[in-house]
Amino acid sequence: MASKTSSSVVDILDRVIGIDSNKSSSDGNNGDDTGSAEFIPSKTFIGSKKGYVFRTSKEFGTGYHLDDALSPSTTPSTPADTAIKDKKRPRSNDDNDKINREPTKRSIRWGNDTTLSIPSREPKSQQPTPSQLLAEAEATLQSTPASSLKLLTLNLSTLQSASQSLSRTLEKNQLLRAQHADDPEKFMSNELALNDEICGFQAVAVDVSMYGYLVEFGVIKSFLTLLSHENGDVAMSVVNVLVELLDPLLLREDTEKAGEEEKKDSSAEVRGRNVGLLGRSFVDGGGVELLVSNIGRLDENVEAEAKGIEDILTLLEALLDLDREGVLQQTSDGGDEEGKKSFSVVTLLCKQTYLLSWLFGRIEKKNEVDATATAPTSPAVLKLHASEVLSTILQHEDYSMQRCGVKLSCLPKYTSAFDDLDEKPTSKSKTSKNDGEGKEEAVDGMEILLQSIAVFRKSDPQTEVECEFLENTFDAMAASLLREDNVEDFVKYQGIELMLRCLREKVHSGGGALKVLNFALSGSARSASEEAATISTDGNSTGVNDAYKRACENFIQAGGLKVLFPLFMVRKSAIPCPALCSEAGSNLAKNATSNNAHKDDKDKVALSKRAKKAAHARKKWLAEVEKNVMYVMYALTRYIDEKSPHDAHARLLVKFVEDDCEKCDRMIELCLKYDEKARVAEYHYFKSDEAEEAEQLGVDVELAALDAKLRNGGDVFHRACAIISFACAGSTRCHGHVREQLKLQGSGISVIKAGLEEFSSLLMNGPQKFQIEHYLSSI
Repeated sequence: MASKTSSSVVDILDRVIGIDSNKSSSDGNNGDDTGSAEFIPSKTFIGSKKGYVFRTSKEFGTGYHLDDALSPSTTPSTPADTAIKDKKRPRSNDDNDKINREPTKRSIRWGNDTTLSIPSREPKSQQPTPSQLLAEAEATLQSTPASSLKLLTLNLSTLQSASQSLSRTLEKNQLLRAQHADDPEKFMSNELALNDEICGFQAVAVDVSMYGYLVEFGVIKSFLTLLSHENGDVAMSVVNVLVELLDPLLLREDTEKAGEEEKKDSSAEVRGRNVGLLGRSFVDGGGVELLVSNIGRLDENVEAEAKGIEDILTLLEALLDLDREGVLQQTSDGGDEEGKKSFSVVTLLCKQTYLLSWLFGRIEKKNEVDATATAPTSPAVLKLHASEVLSTILQHEDYSMQRCGVKLSCLPKYTSAFDDLDEKPTSKSKTSKNDGEGKEEAVDGMEILLQSIAVFRKSDPQTEVECEFLENTFDAMAASLLREDNVEDFVKYQGIELMLRCLREKVHSGGGALKVLNFALSGSARSASEEAATISTDGNSTGVNDAYKRACENFIQAGGLKVLFPLFMVRKSAIPCPALCSEAGSNLAKNATSNNAHKDDKDKVALSKRAKKAAHARKKWLAEVEKNVMYVMYALTRYIDEKSPHDAHARLLVKFVEDDCEKCDRMIELCLKYDEKARVAEYHYFKSDEAEEAEQLGVDVELAALDAKLRNGGDVFHRACAIISFACAGSTRCHGHVREQLKLQGSGISVIKAGLEEFSSLLMNGPQKFQIEHYLSSI
């Protein structure tokens, strides 16, 4: 019954499409008989055949082709179909290759005589592997032109084309920003390309000889324009490139042939000229002012912007180093003397920017413990870097000689060209006490430095970052006291009392406090005209150094002698101890020093390199304490006289007389010690190759030997002779005691006189020289 139903359905379909039933039946039988045939030739379409597709191919021509892609679900389930389906056609190798090369196709009959072949979905096995995708991506990257790859092969044409491309991209970016100010997507891709072109110029740092072309082709001019770009990321990319180009280490790179000294010197000179040309072009174009302004629009709580602040400080520090090396004062054509020093970076920073105010504000800011504390650029690191830059600026001669800048207690508040009009200043400031109403607010840098030191008056720094920050703060404070106007504020804000407090606590800050007291009481060397102006007709001082004189009087009034003389007598309970986080205070340094303290050279324990380095750091710490004590004592004997209030002169003199003149014995010991060190240094210099080279170059060897002598103890020896002379001139008992002790040491008073004569010959006319000559006549 089922077979009859199936046959009737086939007959009906044949009549519908116009095929004779007998012919169809015969064809169907033929199809069944030839079901395994791959091709049945036929010039015209004579009806459908099960398992075949009517089409034309190059291989067989026109006819019925075997359809292997026909799904079983679409084939009628008849016995003949089952027989065809069960009988598989073996495939040849060519067929397998064809299937692998071409995707399989499904054929669909459209109308009476049209058949379409639709490609099926590509199997998963034909998808590219990850290695193939990687190779394809690398090939695409190599074929795609990138601005960052243009400068890998440095030559004149490449650099010129890159410079022109940067200029065109910048102009297009400015145009797009003006046209689509409210639609950043319009110029986003352009700014990405601009950033890539900027970063490409980092490659120029490998060849300093190309720096001149950066200036000639207008790259630096474009960089200066980009520093004021609305997008801060673009400006920071410029800063990052300039950090690489203006690295001071480029000046100290050795040539390949280090043995050829002449070529090495000439190469260093050429490098310095090229780096100086680039740096001078940047500074002359207003680059320093733009850098300081960019700090104001960066938020250090954002990691990327904190990195930008770090880069700006690094670039400013590099410019300061290049200026100190004298590179920025050189002229490319060897011009006259006026052109060699046309500017100073410190002068620009102090006169035309508010960098000092920002640095003090950043130092004053407390380090809050938050998520950003673990960032690569943490607040503590920024605070440390700010203290380094501040110390470098204040130690420059232009500031210490009052050629630029104002005293630290009345700095103007920090402002930036990128600040909004309604934005409040970020740094703490207060109204200047010396200015009247209506004056702009001022930042008190002196108070900020003292507050930063006061944090460590009772405790030691706990980390290396804190320790280095404290040292930088002491350096900045000491350098600022070379100006008398800062000394007055230092005394006014009880800076001397704070330093004495640090010494009494015997903490790490005591070492820096001694150095600050040295600068606060001693003052700076003055020119001949300035020294001459300090002498009146009667031989007394006219009061130019009144600030240092008042500081010495304040030191004695605050009880400084009770702190100073135990240090002078090397009482262990009075010497400040370095912090454990410092190299001089580490356990390694203590053990290395104690193990070999009282042993002969043969019995000393062999130390590792780290132990030797730590022991040397501790020895240097103690030597600095000793020298600073000597400098402070000499300053007291220099400025304290019989007219000083609070019996300061008598209180100082009695210290040398009490306890059977033990202070005089200690001073004689130090005097002979530093005299020997100075003479040994002078002898070694005369025997060194350096003296022979200096003589060949026409340098005064005697003057160079004197410099070596002063740097290795001669300066301290001169001051020790002056201190002994102060005690001898003021007390006959001390005078006799000194003579007796010198004889016991196998020496005589002639050693003291020789030291005073050499000291006097080095001084210009002034009160200090007049005082030394008075000592010579007294002893």
